[in-house]
Amino acid sequence: MKILLVVSRYPWPPRRGDQLRTEQTLRGLTPEHEVTLLAPEPGPDASAPPKDLAACFELATYRPSRRVGAALGVLRAALTGKPLQCGLYESADLRRRIRRHLATSELVILQLVRLAGAAPSRASGLPILVDLIDSLSLNFCRRAALDRLWLRPLLTLEAKRLQAAERRMAVRARQTVLVSPRDLRWLAARWDLDPVAADRLTLVPLAMESELPEVPGGAQRDSRPTVTLTGNLGYFVNVDAVLWWLSEVWPELSQRRPEVRLVVAGARPTRRVERKVREAGGELVASPPDLRAIMARATVALAPLRGGSGVPVKVLEAWSLGVPVVVSPWAAAGTDGVDGKDFLVAETAEDWIAAVLRLIDDPQLRRRLRAAGERRLGLDHSIDRVHGAWRSAVASACTDLSGSH
Repeated sequence: MKILLVVSRYPWPPRRGDQLRTEQTLRGLTPEHEVTLLAPEPGPDASAPPKDLAACFELATYRPSRRVGAALGVLRAALTGKPLQCGLYESADLRRRIRRHLATSELVILQLVRLAGAAPSRASGLPILVDLIDSLSLNFCRRAALDRLWLRPLLTLEAKRLQAAERRMAVRARQTVLVSPRDLRWLAARWDLDPVAADRLTLVPLAMESELPEVPGGAQRDSRPTVTLTGNLGYFVNVDAVLWWLSEVWPELSQRRPEVRLVVAGARPTRRVERKVREAGGELVASPPDLRAIMARATVALAPLRGGSGVPVKVLEAWSLGVPVVVSPWAAAGTDGVDGKDFLVAETAEDWIAAVLRLIDDPQLRRRLRAAGERRLGLDHSIDRVHGAWRSAVASACTDLSGSH
């Protein structure tokens, strides 16, 4: 089958979740299908696709809107009741290039609600599969409860518009897939879809393979016990998590156990994050070439997320590296992990202090969580499961209601 996969971000190097998703989609579909990836033109920091994958698909590009075009797109979206996210990623060249590919495609996969305006019309006759990845309406809804007061009305409005756009895409599509069961339940409960459309919602998780280091008792590498916060430090969800943890948890924790070392690592740290880490006496590693190597040296990984959507990739990475992880209830809800078995869940500051110290002081518990994380990845995030889920979703998208192709 000839598949056109359309994305809003050039995938390589895969630093963000949607870029990782693109590569995994290609690896899942190219063994059985002819796939054309339609992506924005690569920027100066982009890299080529991996050699083992490059020969398996055709790469086509389009010109994304630049500053003026993006600003005009946002303005049009604001005036027409569409999500600002969709206006920001609007591209006339993208629409033109999609039309050119329709004649040679048998299925179109659109990634993220940002591309809602690029969906081919029903008149094209082509089946569409929408990969929302996560629910941006849920993301913005949570952010509206956490961000600055003056921004909350705008964020609430954007959440409502995103929810409507997600629903329209789902009604148009033959299949709509997400990475997290929480997001799927959130959308299904709010869309009020008819039974047929509701059945078209399905789960295709992210793949993450175990890379356990050969270190008895876990991934502790440093002489001092080390707690690590990682992620894109310019992204609101991570910024909020880091600032909350540094303010509410770290002062008391460091006073009780001054030997504990704090490492915060990730791309694009905001000035506020830089200042808070410095004031806390922690170590900030900005835009490291290998974020996973930093996490692998930790005694305990932290995921104090209070917002966001989809699956928290930092939790999957901790499992894959054999690093025990303490998570917030919200981060836990984005996975199928079990408190006390796959990770420790902490909500209040005292919960966090108790959980971190328990892990630092209990090598046996670290070993149990290390083994449980490996099992959880095998159950929920194996490459075979993810590739099978993609093949099933594509097959369903290309089967009409009567069961014929």
